[in-house]
Amino acid sequence: MKRGHALLALALAAAPAPARAQTIDRSNGEAGAPILQLTTTPRAAALGGALAAAAGVTSIFANPAGAVTVQHFEAQLAGQTLFEGSKAGSMALGVRRHAVGLALGIRYLDLGSVDEVVCNACGGRGTPTGQRLSANEQAFALAGAVELGRASVGAALNYYATTLAEASGGAASFSAGVRGRLSSKLVLGASVQYLGGQVDVGGFGAPLPRTVRAGAELRPLGPGHERVHLLLAADYAAVRGAPGRVGGGIEAGVADPATQLLAVARLGYLSRAGGDFDQRPLTLGLGLRFHQVSLDYAYQGSEVLSSQHRLGLTFTGR
Repeated sequence: MKRGHALLALALAAAPAPARAQTIDRSNGEAGAPILQLTTTPRAAALGGALAAAAGVTSIFANPAGAVTVQHFEAQLAGQTLFEGSKAGSMALGVRRHAVGLALGIRYLDLGSVDEVVCNACGGRGTPTGQRLSANEQAFALAGAVELGRASVGAALNYYATTLAEASGGAASFSAGVRGRLSSKLVLGASVQYLGGQVDVGGFGAPLPRTVRAGAELRPLGPGHERVHLLLAADYAAVRGAPGRVGGGIEAGVADPATQLLAVARLGYLSRAGGDFDQRPLTLGLGLRFHQVSLDYAYQGSEVLSSQHRLGLTFTGR
């Protein structure tokens, strides 16, 4: 699928309609808000989308309880190209004071613009109108979490906004999650996202993709191993009205305690990757951390979007 085809579908959704909004099947949350279902974080993408039990500020994109895993201050910036100049990305900022963590996350999807064409009896190529059609989405999350011993609980207020052609719409929702350390090696996490909210654009309504997640991270060697780094991660995610997906991966690397340099390689797998973007199930990635700065890369193939390359930069204040 080319960008023009994608935008044509979006333009049809934004076409004039009767005063009363037509509603897409509310039982299927995958009908709307693609940015809420696209993994923009490189590390998570390389691990098959596993993020529900992860630490760090980007974990709020899957579980608001992760806001309390920020040490003092953390900032992340990530981006990727999709097809023919369209792009997606994210930004996250988090702070922690004592047992309370607060974080703000922003994600965007920009599909660019194409020339508007009017169908001539649907038998030819159509006639250009001289206008341009554009499509983009933004998602905002304000998350807070509190640590309660070996567990943490969190909640987030979410706002989703979209523009399709000349029409726009938005919807607010709520998310909640828990995260717990069963031992120094095993962490579990679970959340429910995007409760409530339906976005109406151009006379068409679609529910936000209410999502239930559960995940785990296991460090077989323990978190304090000086030179060898090994982590296993797994996630289950189910969007309202759609089959669930299981994803996970392995992260392995070596560290130099003297220079505080860590280099890792990642391999992941995501079942039923397909979806609107027809992504390939296997994912690959690399990571490099030096003192307080981390650089992450992820690769994933896609039938529709061609190869996807994600890059992310993270700063951690201690």
